Order: sequence, then C-alpha cells, then structure tokens
Amino acid sequence: MILARVRLANQQDLAAVYRVEDESFSEPYPHDLIAKLLHDYPDTFFVVEYPAGTVVGYCVATTAGKSAHLISVGVLSKYRRRGFGTALIQRLQANLNPRVEQLRLEVKRDNIDAITLYECLGFIREGEIENYYEDGCTAVKMLLSLRGA
Repeated sequence: MILARVRLANQQDLAAVYRVEDESFSEPYPHDLIAKLLHDYPDTFFVVEYPAGTVVGYCVATTAGKSAHLISVGVLSKYRRRGFGTALIQRLQANLNPRVEQLRLEVKRDNIDAITLYECLGFIREGEIENYYEDGCTAVKMLLSLRGA
C-alpha cells in the first residue's frame, strides 16, 4: 500500500468527507447525518489522507454493547484499489473497544468490489435483505468476528 495517514476525523474534515460520500454512493447519506455520526461516534470515525493533508477516504461505525456496525466506507474513485479502504477498516478494528466482539455491515449485492474487500478482511456473508436500499437493491449482510480470529 502507498503510505497514507489514517487518523480520527474532526470537524474540519467534514467538507472533504461530504465530497467522498457524495462521489462514492448513488444514494449518499445526508450531510447532517454524517455530522451527527462524527459527533456521536468520534472514536470510530476515521479519515485517510494522501498525500498528507488531503482527505481521500473515510469510514465510520456505530457501537452498541458487544457489536459494532460499519455504517460507511468511502474512497474517492481515483484513489481506489490502493489499499486505503483496507487501511481504514483495519484501523477501525484496532480502535474498537475491547468489549466489541463483532463488526457487521450491509453492502449492495451488486457491489462486487466491496464484497471482495470485506471477504479478504475476514467478513462472512450472513444473508440478504431484499429492498434494503432506496433504489430497491438487495443488501448482503456481512459479519466479522473480532474474537478468536
């Protein structure tokens, strides 16, 4: 992987995170939701910089008890396939509270690149949810055990 800096996000990163979100997804999260996630989950909201000072990707997860939910991972298109998504998820895993035993997510069934990434990181498919997304697409539910792996 190219040397990049993964760090906790801050308020000054929001404009760049909005840009990543808007470019990465056909149904991007509203900016106010992303700001709320940063406010509510500052210890599980990360950005990746490359080159230094330029945010090119982000990820955020919520936590509840022994479970974490990966809400979003996005990397600007011209920086994809360079290991930035992997670095973000690995940093998230390292920073999760030791009580967290599993990390779960949903991904569009036709997003083969993302599913491949998640499987390479050890996620397993747990099923599907029909009509999960606003456009009617099916979601694949995936789970990563953080214990005994």
